[in-house]
Amino acid sequence: MNDQARILIIDDEASQRKILQLCFEKRGYAVQTAATGEDGLQCCATFHPHVVVTDYSLGGMTGLEVLERIKRDAPATEVIIITAFGEMELVIQALRSGAADFILKPIELDSLLQAVQNAAARARLLSVPLAPSPAGVAPLADLITADATMQHILLLAVRAAQSDASILIRGESGTGKELLAHAIHRASLRAGKPLVVVNCAALNENLLESELFGHCKGSFTGALSDRAGRFAEADGGTIFLDEVGDLPLGTQVKLLRVLQNGELQRVGENRTVTVDVRIIAATNQDLEHMLSARTFRQDLYYRLNVVSFRLPPLRERPDDILPLAQHFLQRYAQRLQRPAPALTARAHAMLTRHPYPGNVRELENIIQRTLVLTLGDEIDTVTISTDAHPQSSAAPPAEIEPEGNLDTMIDTIERTTIERALQTANFNQSQAARTLGVTLRALRYRMQRLGLK
Repeated sequence: MNDQARILIIDDEASQRKILQLCFEKRGYAVQTAATGEDGLQCCATFHPHVVVTDYSLGGMTGLEVLERIKRDAPATEVIIITAFGEMELVIQALRSGAADFILKPIELDSLLQAVQNAAARARLLSVPLAPSPAGVAPLADLITADATMQHILLLAVRAAQSDASILIRGESGTGKELLAHAIHRASLRAGKPLVVVNCAALNENLLESELFGHCKGSFTGALSDRAGRFAEADGGTIFLDEVGDLPLGTQVKLLRVLQNGELQRVGENRTVTVDVRIIAATNQDLEHMLSARTFRQDLYYRLNVVSFRLPPLRERPDDILPLAQHFLQRYAQRLQRPAPALTARAHAMLTRHPYPGNVRELENIIQRTLVLTLGDEIDTVTISTDAHPQSSAAPPAEIEPEGNLDTMIDTIERTTIERALQTANFNQSQAARTLGVTLRALRYRMQRLGLK
C-alpha cells in the first residue's frame, strides 16, 4: 500500500461512494470512504490520503468547510470538490481556499479520474524533501512578495521545479506568470539548459506551428531555408508557452503529441524528431469554460495541468504593493543614475487604494512614470493614469480623494469599470472579461457581488 496513492471519498450518498470506491480500486488506488465531513476528517488523521474527493453538499459540514480544515491541518493533501452547476460561486471560493479542482454533476468518470491522477501526482511531488539549488543560483531572487498566499505558492513552485511535471500558471495579465516560469526553470535540474519563451497569441496558426515545431525549406511560401523550431532549441531545457489558451485546435493536437511521446514533425516533413523538453504554460483565460465550448482540448488540458498555480491579482495581496513599489523605485532610480526619492505617507495611501486592473505591471509603470516626472528627493503624489483603458473615457480622476468608506469607493470604481467594459463589448460577457483581463467566471462573480445584471 505504500506505493499506492491514497484516496478518500466523502459523500453522503452510499451508492455514489460505492461506485467511486470500486472505480478507483480497480485502477490501483488505496481507497477509504466517509459519509460525513466529520467522519472524513477523522479518517484523514489516520489514513493520510494524498487526495480527498468530497461532495460540496454534505450533512453537517459542507465540502468547503472540509477543504478549509484539511488545508489547515495537512496542506499537502489535495482536495477535489464535486458540485452542482448552480453552486459555481461556491466553486470560486473553494478554488481560492486551495481546492485542486472541481467536478460538475453529473460526474464524468474520465474527467474525475484524470483530475485525481494529477492531484495525486502533485501531492506526492510536494511531499518530497527539497533538493539544494544549483551552486550560485537563487531561484526566487526576482520575486518580491510579503503576501502569505504568494509565499506558499513560491515554496510549492520550488518543489515542483525539481520534477519534470508539466506546470500550468494561471492568473490575470500582469500578475507575474512569466517571472514565476523563469524562477521555476532556475530552480530545476534543467537550469543549465535553455529556457525558450513563446507567446502563443502573437502568431497565426501556420506561423505558430513553424515557430514551435520548425519547417523544411519550401514547405510554404517564404520558407527559404530549414528551421529547427523552438522545441528543438529548448531540447534538454524548458519551453514556456505563454497565452496557451490562444493555441488553435490544430496546434493543440500536435502539442499533445509532444507531451505524450516527446515527438514532433517539422512542417513539410514526415520524419519524426524526438525532443526532451519540460513544458511550463500560462494563461489568463478560463480554460474550463473553453473546455465546455470545445475550443480547448480536454486531453491537452489535463496533460498541462499536472501542477497548477493561480497567481492572485495585486488587489488581493495588498501587503505586496509597497514592497514592490520600493523595489521598482530602486530599479528605475539606478537606471536614471540618481538617488531613489522617498515615498511620503500621502503617496503610500494613493498607491494602496488604487485597484490595479493591470496588476504588478501597472504598478511598475506607475512608479517608472512618477519617478521620471519627480525632480526632488521626495514623492508626494504618484501619477496614476487610465490611458491603458481607452473604454473608460470618463473614468475617475487619477487622484481620488477619499470620500466615505474605502470599500464603498472601490466598489464604485469596480462597478463603473465593469459597466463600461460591458457597454463597449455590446454586453458580450466573454469579450468584456478579456478586455478587463479577468476570467469569465471572475467577471460573473463580481457582477453578482455588485448587483449587476
